[in-house]
Amino acid sequence: MQIIRFKVPRNFNLFLFGDKHTGSILSHQKSWNKLLDMMESEYSGIPPRHNYGVDHGDCIEAIDVQDKRFDIATIGLNNEDIDDDGKLRNYRASQILAQAQQAVIERNPIRTRLVTILKGNHEHKVLRFGNMAEDICDRLKLKPPVRGKHGNTSAVIEYVTYADKLLFKHYAHHGIGGIKSIAHPAKRRISNRRVSLMQKFDNKFGDVLLNSMGHTHQLIVADPDSIPYMATEDGKTTMKYTSPRKTTGYIEPNHRWYVNTGSFRTTLAIGIDDYAERAGYDPAVLGFAVAKIRDGVIVKIKEERLGESHDE
Repeated sequence: MQIIRFKVPRNFNLFLFGDKHTGSILSHQKSWNKLLDMMESEYSGIPPRHNYGVDHGDCIEAIDVQDKRFDIATIGLNNEDIDDDGKLRNYRASQILAQAQQAVIERNPIRTRLVTILKGNHEHKVLRFGNMAEDICDRLKLKPPVRGKHGNTSAVIEYVTYADKLLFKHYAHHGIGGIKSIAHPAKRRISNRRVSLMQKFDNKFGDVLLNSMGHTHQLIVADPDSIPYMATEDGKTTMKYTSPRKTTGYIEPNHRWYVNTGSFRTTLAIGIDDYAERAGYDPAVLGFAVAKIRDGVIVKIKEERLGESHDE
């Protein structure tokens, strides 16, 4: 992991996204372009220069023939690239590096506002060619953090004012396992998935206000709760509520924000036999989340759901 200290104004938007999977035929470019358009425009009254972003990794598909999920159609290779023994002819690092270069091109319009880019499991699979996530950060010339480098699986991000006053901390992770529920009806299933997301972070960093992860291709936001309790005051009983406004020291799990960041990779497409289909994955949710920070406080995190089909 890394620790990143990032200076921000007291009013800004934080775009939480990931799982672009450039190099896959199922990567949904129109949804990605929508993210860029929104980050380069005024959003909820905040000018573009104060729209920042955390990319949660899997920037590239990066799947090779040794991976059990490999499918020629999803990686852009042709049959002539495979020899008689079923192995790749002259397996080229350039196949991976080309995807990384495309990821750089796709992020160049927002490079000055990217806080970090995490390393996803897809990048991790091709570490023999180097740390692709770190390489993408270097090519984009992202401003180096006070401590550590970009391009690790996780990071604790400290958002501070220009005067170096801490506003809140954010634990961003590429992804911690899956988020599943088979409960019925759908409302209970959705609720269970929110609880599952929260539980993944309960025993991680206790002093962070915001926790986020990608990987599952689901878009989930769990808000902090204000819990009622009885108290006595001036010889009387009274009703009070716990405060979700604490931003330093230990923060109760119910008072934190949790986000699963969606994706830009569809689950199915006609004529494509993809690993997501073979594994029977639930439909991916195209989109991302946007945290609205006003006067240094997270006031809302909005789900931005995009495209309804790969052919949109």
